[in-house]
Amino acid sequence: MAEVLYYFSFDSFYPDANSIYVVHENFKADKSSDKMTSYPRVSGAIAPGLKSEVPGIEAATRLNNIGPSVFYTEDKNSYEALFSLADECLFDVLPRPIISGNPKEILKSPMLCMVSSTIAEAIGGNVIGKVIELKEYPEKKLTISGIFKALPENTNYKYDVIISMTSTPRFFSWDGSQNWLGNDRYYAAVKLAPGVSPKSLAPAVRAMQVKNQDIENLEKQQGGEILKYSFKPIQKLYSDGIKDMALILATIAFAVLFVSLLNYTLLTLSALIKRAKSSAIHKTCGAQSHNLLQLIFSETVLLFVISFVGAIITIWLLKPIAEAQLGHKLSSTLTASVVGTLMVLVVVLIFATSYFPGRFFARIPVATAFNNYRQKKNKWKLALLSVQFVGATFILTMLIVVSMQYNKALTTDHGYQTQGVYYGSTSGIEGNRVSILLDELKSMPRVENVGLGYCMPTEWASGNNVKSPDGEKDLFNIADLYWIDENYLSILGIPVSEGETFSRKNSVDNDLLISEKGAAKLRLINGWNQVVGQQIDISQHGMSTIRGIFPDFIIKSITNPDLRPAIFHYHSKEKFEQLKAENPSNSFYVLVKVDEKYQQGMLKKITDTFNQFSPHKDAIVKSLEQEQKLNYQSENGFRKTMMAGNVVILLITVIGLLGYTTNEATRRRKELAIRRINGATLGNIIWAFVLDLAYIALPAILIGLVFAWITATKWMQNFESKITLHWALFALCCLFILVSIAIIAAVNYARTARHNPVESLRYE
Repeated sequence: MAEVLYYFSFDSFYPDANSIYVVHENFKADKSSDKMTSYPRVSGAIAPGLKSEVPGIEAATRLNNIGPSVFYTEDKNSYEALFSLADECLFDVLPRPIISGNPKEILKSPMLCMVSSTIAEAIGGNVIGKVIELKEYPEKKLTISGIFKALPENTNYKYDVIISMTSTPRFFSWDGSQNWLGNDRYYAAVKLAPGVSPKSLAPAVRAMQVKNQDIENLEKQQGGEILKYSFKPIQKLYSDGIKDMALILATIAFAVLFVSLLNYTLLTLSALIKRAKSSAIHKTCGAQSHNLLQLIFSETVLLFVISFVGAIITIWLLKPIAEAQLGHKLSSTLTASVVGTLMVLVVVLIFATSYFPGRFFARIPVATAFNNYRQKKNKWKLALLSVQFVGATFILTMLIVVSMQYNKALTTDHGYQTQGVYYGSTSGIEGNRVSILLDELKSMPRVENVGLGYCMPTEWASGNNVKSPDGEKDLFNIADLYWIDENYLSILGIPVSEGETFSRKNSVDNDLLISEKGAAKLRLINGWNQVVGQQIDISQHGMSTIRGIFPDFIIKSITNPDLRPAIFHYHSKEKFEQLKAENPSNSFYVLVKVDEKYQQGMLKKITDTFNQFSPHKDAIVKSLEQEQKLNYQSENGFRKTMMAGNVVILLITVIGLLGYTTNEATRRRKELAIRRINGATLGNIIWAFVLDLAYIALPAILIGLVFAWITATKWMQNFESKITLHWALFALCCLFILVSIAIIAAVNYARTARHNPVESLRYE
């Protein structure tokens, strides 16, 4: 429950968080479609443009993510941090406590930066004036000029080090910070004036576009609306993206809590029947109803305190496992809003679990209590038990669906090969040594092939536009996987279905391969019968010749795939080396294909080879197979959450069922004795009692299955490739629960039915 509440606490730590909005760019990824795609990044000039030209916006800022990077201090120690470029207005919109330095001045000055308190402590505390260098950007020296309090984990945009936006030309070959169109990589946040709503800004935003983007002319060329901006509350940015996950986790939490509540009530009321004489004695000695309520309340509070201590110890023991699955520290969930909500929930539970049993205890008549008081009705118990059956069925069925879907995600053909494929970045390696690195890797035993490329299929792809033959219109957006050599596709097992693959003989730099989806669009839009051999104009690349067509494959993951057509451009090994030599910050991947039968120890051997060419001996080599699995970490964590919930709720249901059958057998022990005396066999007696329970269990199980089907259908909308929700799956879950109930009930009833009938009737 704390995890669900944590999702909704994102960015609530900012003062005036209700007034902060993130600017989204809405555009048509496919010009033939009317659907607008929303993207939380914009061009560089948008944020300052909104501040200067749109009344109602108090402040605006922009950040440009560089990403995680290793950096070195002057004493050659290395650290890892998240880096981002930011303008001088950052703390006007997204304020953090400043420990040292003047952010306004620092973020205006080239090659100055501010570090978080966590990074400052790691380096040694006194960091002002120290110089650091990023591994990916050798010889780019940054001076630490300020310290800010580290961001908590529950934020949409994370950074440990912020570099002045004016430093952009030092890190990128092209400075797009003043760009009104294109280079849409800037995270823009605005703070609205009191009483201003995002919708009211639309006319002024449109006027800004007309003035600076010539948007009306562009719309005429493209034949309709192509670009507009919207504002989303920063506090809802994260929770809106995981609504389905949060809903299911909340359902699990409430199912466990509700079933626990009913089970506790069931067991407590059964126990209080045996304490009927105690109630009568209290009343005889002058106790009032409220005194008996207080008694039950105090007992309940004591049990809750014991349970709370047990829960804290359990969470502490499972902390490393839980944090690895959740991807954040458990302490991050302990915000005031989360803890406050949970405390209110605990108070409600204490009241519910003490008031109703206490009221029942206080209302037991004194006269009947001394006359072997026994409750004659059991319908309320069956009602409570049936709800437990609903919860147990729902959780078990969801667990099976989630496990099957997770396994399908991992085993589904993604369109490329991962086994035996390793890759590492050339970051920090000199351009003229790349060839030697390739030769060293090729000479290693068990290495089958070595290649070069800028992107991996498990990563997000950048976007560029395919232009019309006359160059006047953007036809559609593509997932640009940039440059590869002639070995890249064969290492990943990606075939070319039409035309020819890249080769040193037949390909020249900047030749193009396009996916089947992209080729189909070109045939439809341009009216081409033959795509191979045609030339197309792609933004950032210019004119390129299509040499071949490859089947579409899954980019990133099945859960969140990039559905755009994909392209590769060709670079020879010499071109890769030349670009690296000209710009040491220009990094790419070296791919290594290993014999699948002999992978053990190869990751370390390849890493050691990379380290021979890395100045700081800190090369990172990854397994493509493991990286693909990491893309499904949240689904795996969800599966394990379901498993934990399933174990708990089944255990609670078993305890409740044991409590009910024990109490029922005790209540009806005379009936059992009379049946035995009249010749009924043990099997006849057990069957009769189990059948009574089945009449309640079957409808409850069917209700649980319906809830599970609805929830599973909604959850699986997140997947491109889904399992089939076959009726047999639900039938097996139903059968399992029914058989489990029958076995538990039969064992418990049999124990009572075996007693000597004389013992049950001796007091009659």
